[in-house]
This record gives sequence, structure tokens and C-alpha cells, in this order.
Amino acid sequence: MNAAVLVATVALAVTVVLGFAVLRVVPAGHCGVVIRAARVARLRPSGLVLVVPGVERVAMVTTQPRSIDPLTITARTREGVAVRLVVSVLWHVVDPTLAVQAAPNARAANEDAVERALHHLVANLDLANLLRDRESALGRLPATALPFLSSFGVELIDVDLCDAELRVGPELLQLLA
Repeated sequence: MNAAVLVATVALAVTVVLGFAVLRVVPAGHCGVVIRAARVARLRPSGLVLVVPGVERVAMVTTQPRSIDPLTITARTREGVAVRLVVSVLWHVVDPTLAVQAAPNARAANEDAVERALHHLVANLDLANLLRDRESALGRLPATALPFLSSFGVELIDVDLCDAELRVGPELLQLLA
């Protein structure tokens, strides 16, 4: 009798341990990307997800908008004047599969892409146009950043200019003369 109880207890314990190893919970506002052998096997919405222990893992990807605040970038205008911009960036994941495969850190990839797009945007503007039409120039930033961000599965929602600074240097003095 004691051996039967012991066997039943061990079997119950093994079942409970395997149950916890097989089930994962994807929280609300996230998407679960099930990865098997370094490849995406399937996507799962929030809720319970069954995985094969030791073979599959679940990467949680938030689908909620996230912000990068503040992001400071120094760029040069068409005339060569250095402009320091402080921007606030709102972004979200549109393709969880690409977000998991392309970069281990989507925030860093976003920061790099926004920085490259801002450098490109500012380099194609005169200082006067940048200062006068800064809101419309920043309004074009999501479209400018799209080629840099599309491979990461993310999209810019909004970019707000918090601060812009100019250093008085020879380029600026020559422009004002």
C-alpha cells in the first residue's frame, strides 16, 4: 500500500512539474512569439501558451506604444551649422516576428534609426527652414525613418521636438554676416 501511494505521489509531482514547464502566460498587451531552434514557430495572443519544454521558448513582445524620452541628437544643417535636437519619440511594434528576429533590443534599434533619419533630414535643410518649419520637418520624420525601421518590425507614431540648441561658431557667424 505504501509503495502505491509513493508511486501515485511521484506521478502527481511529475505531472505538476511538467504542467508548469509546458504552460506559459502571455500578459495582456503583449504577443507571444514561440521560437523553436532559433526560428519563429508561431505567434500567440495574450493568454496561455503551450510549449515543448527544452525545445521551444516564448519571447514576449509588447504591442503597446512605447516612448524614447528624451533622445538627444547633434546634426549638421546644409550650411554646416551644428544643431542639437532633443526629441521625444513614440513608437510601437507592428510585426512581432520581425521585432524578435531582427534585433535583440528594439529600443536601441529604434534610437539608431531615428538618429540616422534625423541626421538625414537636418542635412537636407537650411538652418532658416529648420527653425521656421521645424514641426512640419519633424512631421516627415516617420516617413524618412521607415526604410531604417521596416526591417525591425516597428513603426514611429509621433516625434515631438522638446528643445533645439545652436552653438555660436564660425559657421553660424558666417551665415549671419
